[in-house]
Amino acid sequence: MARSKDISVGLLALAALLTAMTACATAANKPSSAGAYGVMVDLYSGRENPKVELSSGVAEEIYGDLDGRAKEFQAVAEPDSKLGFRGFVVTPTGDGKPVLRVTKDSVYSIRSGTHEKLADPAGKYYNLVLNDVKPRLPKDVLDNLP
Repeated sequence: MARSKDISVGLLALAALLTAMTACATAANKPSSAGAYGVMVDLYSGRENPKVELSSGVAEEIYGDLDGRAKEFQAVAEPDSKLGFRGFVVTPTGDGKPVLRVTKDSVYSIRSGTHEKLADPAGKYYNLVLNDVKPRLPKDVLDNLP
């Protein structure tokens, strides 16, 4: 009888531990809603583009880095629309930061209809966004990204 109680208590403890680990893993894959940043994968022409949130830590890293490189941005015309992937469109919610269009080799800052471009030949910003949102994107979307 005592052995049965020990097993039951052990199983309950194991279940509680697994529940806690699952909750932590789920929370780690979700972005913080404080200072949320939306990401639209600008990919499709005939259907709605997928939208997810960018983790606030990654967004703050990107915006902080880009603020330090503000003098490197060049004024440009709005990029031509094309078929296929046109970038990740990062939209901050109400904090005065510009909308960003992040492509494999460039970052466009869009504020009040004015476009500025920063060359990013190594794809640093693209990879930061991709690595953060990848767990929240469907496979068919991931298969169509560069």
